Amino acid sequence: MIKINTKRFGEMEFKEDSMVRVLGGLIGLAGHENFIIIRYQDDSPFYWLQCVDDPELALVMINPLLFKPDYDPPVPLSVNEELDIQAPGELALFVIVTIPAGSPQDMTANLLGPVVLNHRSRRAKQLVLDDRLYSHRFRVIQEKSPELK
Repeated sequence: MIKINTKRFGEMEFKEDSMVRVLGGLIGLAGHENFIIIRYQDDSPFYWLQCVDDPELALVMINPLLFKPDYDPPVPLSVNEELDIQAPGELALFVIVTIPAGSPQDMTANLLGPVVLNHRSRRAKQLVLDDRLYSHRFRVIQEKSPELK
């Protein structure tokens, strides 16, 4: 068992085989490769990506298909090989969410840097996509158009 004392969750204990290794780390967070994924609440679409290497660091993630069903980032064959993807069902897709203090309705998701995860191998990788296709500040909650009468 591994114990860490986190800023957000206090002392946590988890099995080493539940840890996810983010190959190459996350953009802007070099040297941070070991994480655990914590569901925010049982009925919530949000997850915490809690860093094991730096217990002060925890990021919010969500499955982007919940708010952008047509999101289909290309996953290079080399990434499939790095993550040891053997079947399509092994791959999970997440994006990191920024929630401004006091304004959760203004939360944005980084669609330029999705995190792909192989549940079986416990390996993940953050992709860097073409900025002509997606935004790093995509609004999760879209404004509703006025109903036409």
